[in-house]
Amino acid sequence: MEIVPVSHHRCKLGEGPVWDVADQMLYWVDSLAPALFRHDPASGATDRWALPARTVGSLAVRAKGGVVLAMEQGFYDFDLETWTATPLSEPMAGQDDVRLNDGKVDRAGRFLAGGMNRDYVNDADPKGVLYRLDADGGVTALLDGFICFNGPCFSPDGGTLYLTGRDTSAIEAFDYAQTTGTLGDGRVLIGDINPDGATVDADGYLWSAQWDDACLLRIAPGGAIDGRIEVPGQTVTSVMFGGPDLDIIYVTTALPEDADTAQPDAGRTLAIHGSGYRGLAEPRFGG
Repeated sequence: MEIVPVSHHRCKLGEGPVWDVADQMLYWVDSLAPALFRHDPASGATDRWALPARTVGSLAVRAKGGVVLAMEQGFYDFDLETWTATPLSEPMAGQDDVRLNDGKVDRAGRFLAGGMNRDYVNDADPKGVLYRLDADGGVTALLDGFICFNGPCFSPDGGTLYLTGRDTSAIEAFDYAQTTGTLGDGRVLIGDINPDGATVDADGYLWSAQWDDACLLRIAPGGAIDGRIEVPGQTVTSVMFGGPDLDIIYVTTALPEDADTAQPDAGRTLAIHGSGYRGLAEPRFGG
């Protein structure tokens, strides 16, 4: 395997990578800059948009163009040409101690994103809520009790939603109704790990970025650890499959305050080639 940076940009907190199959582009955000990035592997060019907020958690590419951002206390349409953010819904308006964090589009084109305590290190009262943004702009609260919502991703058939953040050392699996976008029964898939962002591969195995452990874990649908890829010297934050054959593993990372010359790629988004695994096409938000 080979691990290489995709661009020279270094993020304070790289998050939310999304590979858009239609345009063959990779998107991600820097949650703390905050900023949005779009990388074109064909040309090697990377675009960067500064965002009008304190933080951004995640993004979804829109079916009609542009992107939707889970940013601060709500969902925003972001026009890539005018750099304009327009509120779609702000379900946490007025709650300055929380913000939206990670998110993912379900197989039916709805955007799910969850909240986190803004100071989750010192504030242990779980205030975060998982929300579903529908194509018509309606927002529904699905689940509460999150200190730091992370790692949403769906099984290949869309019938299981994986997430973390109620117990930040465990990944939970919930039955998910594709027709209605509602949650069913949940269970702990695996515990005693350090899960952050996640995705699912073509075989239905979960890939979880391990915060502070400098690696990715491949986890079977039954909860057993099936494999591990080391990402030396990095604080890995999230993971996504991309490329024309969906066989490149893209990994976002964070830039520690004490990063030095021994970590020249800290904060960069990385591409892992030659893993032997393939991912799934991520749907666009239907709105």
